[in-house]
Amino acid sequence: MERKSYYLIILLVAFLICIGVFWFQFNNDVATFIMINETEVAEGGSFSGMLVDAYGYGVANQTITFHKPGYQMGTIVDAQTDENGQFTIKNAEYLPDAGKDNYYGDFTFAGHDKYQGCTYEGNVTVVPN
Repeated sequence: MERKSYYLIILLVAFLICIGVFWFQFNNDVATFIMINETEVAEGGSFSGMLVDAYGYGVANQTITFHKPGYQMGTIVDAQTDENGQFTIKNAEYLPDAGKDNYYGDFTFAGHDKYQGCTYEGNVTVVPN
């Protein structure tokens, strides 16, 4: 009988260690990713994106920074994620004199609390109507 109790205690300790490791990973230094649903948008149109964590959950109420078409690289604007981690850019601007720089890009999340920062490598090109 003592031997069975000993094994049960060992299993219980192993289970608690596994739960602790999972809890720690889930609540500390979680990787994030930005996903954007378009690569091209019409002038005046809109496009959406989502900030998700490594577990596939949307990251709510966070700031995503980016630059608009033709703006100098130092000019950054932002959008906020909603309760599901989604954000929308409305009324896409097309600047006739911007040439190949008619795109939204450098989408970045700086990181916050338990979430690591990330950058979306692609751009969303604006095409004239």
